[in-house]
Amino acid sequence: MSSKARNQDGVATPAAGKHKARRGRAGRITGRRPAARRTVPALDQSSFSAVIRDVLGTVPESTRQGFVQSVMGNERETGLDASLWGAAPSPAEQKQAALENLRRQYEARRAIVDTSLTRTEAAELLSVSEQAILDRLETGDLVGLKKGREWRLPPWQFSPDTERGFVPGVAQLRHVYPGGAVSLTQWATTPNAELDGATPAEELAAGRIDAVLKAAETGTSAAW
Repeated sequence: MSSKARNQDGVATPAAGKHKARRGRAGRITGRRPAARRTVPALDQSSFSAVIRDVLGTVPESTRQGFVQSVMGNERETGLDASLWGAAPSPAEQKQAALENLRRQYEARRAIVDTSLTRTEAAELLSVSEQAILDRLETGDLVGLKKGREWRLPPWQFSPDTERGFVPGVAQLRHVYPGGAVSLTQWATTPNAELDGATPAEELAAGRIDAVLKAAETGTSAAW
């Protein structure tokens, strides 16, 4: 028996139960099925947790603690994975963590101050007056910390190989770097992957200001 039926005019028509051909774009008949969508496999929980840990491990500890604590403060509302983030810290734990962080920062400040130059020493190195050192502190060409009423200038910004005896670009750097003199000193004297392992202070002394500014901006973006 034929698989086709005939209508009243005797024209063969597809038999019932057969699939009708689909209409494509502009009314064209097509029997092709639409292409299946590609799906990207989602990370499982353990892989996602590992990625988060890797990312958090690249930022300063103070930034990491602040981020984790700010997120954990909304744990009940967001339903975060406790195995990844841990239990939300209590107010007492938050206070203790903040205190420990401040202690580390003050210890770093004392260490930097103890190894920094006095205003008299800096003026002697640059063969300028002490007032000229104050002027450069005010314009941002030099950075300093106060010890009592006296200024202390971290030595990383002085270089006999530079034109003026101190590294150029410090004022520009302070506009893009979010921290103060303590964290800036730590950052400037630490080898930086964005600078092929050189320290920002070394790159400034070599006149590569733009590279240092880019590294500072990149580091700031990664931290957040």
